[in-house]
Amino acid sequence: MKKIYKKLMAVLAVSAITTSAFIGCSSSETESNATTDGSIQIGIKADISSLDPHGQNDTVSGYAVRHIYDTLVDVTYDNKFVPKLAESWTVSEDGTVYNFKLKENVKFHDGSILTSEDVKFSLERQKESARVGHLISMIKDIEVVDDLNFKIILDTPSNSLISSLSHMGCSILNKNYVEKLEAEGKKLADAPMGTGPYKFESWTPGSSFSLVKNSDYYDVANIAKNDRLEFKIIPEDTSRTIALENNEIDLMIGVPTIDAQRIQDNSDLELDLFDQTRMEYFIMNHDKEPFDDQLVREAMNYAINKDDVLTVMYDGKGETIDSYFTPVTIGYQEVESPYTYDLEKAKELLKEAGFEDGFTFNCYVSSSEREKGATVIQANLKDIGVTMNIEMMESSTFFDKTGNGDHDACMTGWSANADPDNTFRPLFSSSTVGDGGNRAFYRNTAVDALIDVAATNPDPAAVVEAQKNMFEIFTQDALWVPLVNPDGMIARQANLEGLGLSSIGMERFEGLHFVETAE
Repeated sequence: MKKIYKKLMAVLAVSAITTSAFIGCSSSETESNATTDGSIQIGIKADISSLDPHGQNDTVSGYAVRHIYDTLVDVTYDNKFVPKLAESWTVSEDGTVYNFKLKENVKFHDGSILTSEDVKFSLERQKESARVGHLISMIKDIEVVDDLNFKIILDTPSNSLISSLSHMGCSILNKNYVEKLEAEGKKLADAPMGTGPYKFESWTPGSSFSLVKNSDYYDVANIAKNDRLEFKIIPEDTSRTIALENNEIDLMIGVPTIDAQRIQDNSDLELDLFDQTRMEYFIMNHDKEPFDDQLVREAMNYAINKDDVLTVMYDGKGETIDSYFTPVTIGYQEVESPYTYDLEKAKELLKEAGFEDGFTFNCYVSSSEREKGATVIQANLKDIGVTMNIEMMESSTFFDKTGNGDHDACMTGWSANADPDNTFRPLFSSSTVGDGGNRAFYRNTAVDALIDVAATNPDPAAVVEAQKNMFEIFTQDALWVPLVNPDGMIARQANLEGLGLSSIGMERFEGLHFVETAE
């Protein structure tokens, strides 16, 4: 069981700046000492994959996308859905028609006014996206009533529409701007423009990207308290820590667990700890031999020592997991008969599958922590005669290759949001195989049907039953190897306050500001 202080920190998990509890500040101190001058330097370990909301679905890209763009709906720290660009909405009695009204005089960064046509364009464009189209697969049509009012029409009632509309993949674009870009042969990913609290400034792939404050932000109460965010890409763990200690960065995301105590012992720094929905797992490509054989996948589940993976990846800070969600994720269900570490059982299964002499395969990874975890798995598999070659690559290359199914296996992770369907569907549905998120290339018609039941059935008991059944099927199919749920950790300068923490990987940076420290 995690320590009590971590449970308290989970209460502060936020994704909506309007309703968030901020770390390390009091109202009186913020009022008297906050400064709006200068940049906030943020150290991260990987690069973004895309600045087009419809071309990404990863945590790092989200740091930029969520601050450049806004969505119709936002989600609070306690998983309540609240209006953002939408002022209000109503639902028809049969649950298939949603009537939305937009807030008035919302400006894009170019000064143009948001209208219903922009919403219709954005959602229709999103539906064509391999990476985030699944989020709104329930939408049948979008009808513009006037500049501020529109209807979203569904084929059948959905438990997920409102929560999906809070996802960064449902960011609202400027129709005229995007059409002009594309007519000129340019890409939105190279010149993003939205309604959010920050404007895009620059991106140097592999080095840094920066955003500048939107002083004309329509949500006046939440105009950024800093002038600029610069994200510095520092892949090497120790280098990020040293950069924080040397004041080269103000905030570090992706704290090396081996450095956690060192940071806590430094009076100039603060370490924020919190529970998170993030899980790390080992994926086998079901379209590739020998992982198309269930017996081989079962053998992998028995062969991997998760305790050692947790120790090497995160210095033991977190928990091993046997289920396919983490315990703090909405929709989590325990599995009745989880796999345990058992090398002899793994060898027996390989022999039964015809691989008594083992086999060789490649495993893709895209971060130093996952590379460390992969070395543990590599050693575990060597004990059963299997050779795993580790291939490290940049995150954008990783997503392209695993989306195309080039991998035999890979190590990756996922941060669930407030809607279980936004995890079940991308990770497990046949409709999202590949770039949609299902990088195991897993197909099971029974699971597809249960995903739909969980997303549409109005009876909560039926939803829970469907979720339980899915977890049991995943275990029977030896879908992948669930590994660990690491503790959330973010480190910062002690005089930097206003960070909005999130258990679902949606940290907010608008509130970041420096305060004067007592002499």
